Amino acid sequence: MLLAVISCLLETVMPRIAFALPIKPDKIDAYRETHANVWPELLAENTVAGFRNYTIVLFGHHAIGLLECDDWDAATAYLAKSEPQLRWQELHTDILDVDMSSGLVPLEMLEELFHQD
Repeated sequence: MLLAVISCLLETVMPRIAFALPIKPDKIDAYRETHANVWPELLAENTVAGFRNYTIVLFGHHAIGLLECDDWDAATAYLAKSEPQLRWQELHTDILDVDMSSGLVPLEMLEELFHQD
């Protein structure tokens, strides 16, 4: 019985994603501005892609993103074709300290070490 309960609990855990994204040190205020006014159509696309409980925090000149998503690969594939997402990335070309020549923002994925609900 205990194993069945543990198995059920494990199946309902939401996969969490964490990433770091470097921001040009002289563009941190610009990054703050864009994220104070995220477009409603971009928020809607994130939801359709499967993002939940999405938070971005600032650590030095890095944005740290934390979110829940059942299928990260499917979500990012969807957003790679999303017109609002592509416009958002274009808006950040001069703000982020990454090579965006591929059209996608390269994220540095972070390892989750601990979580407490």
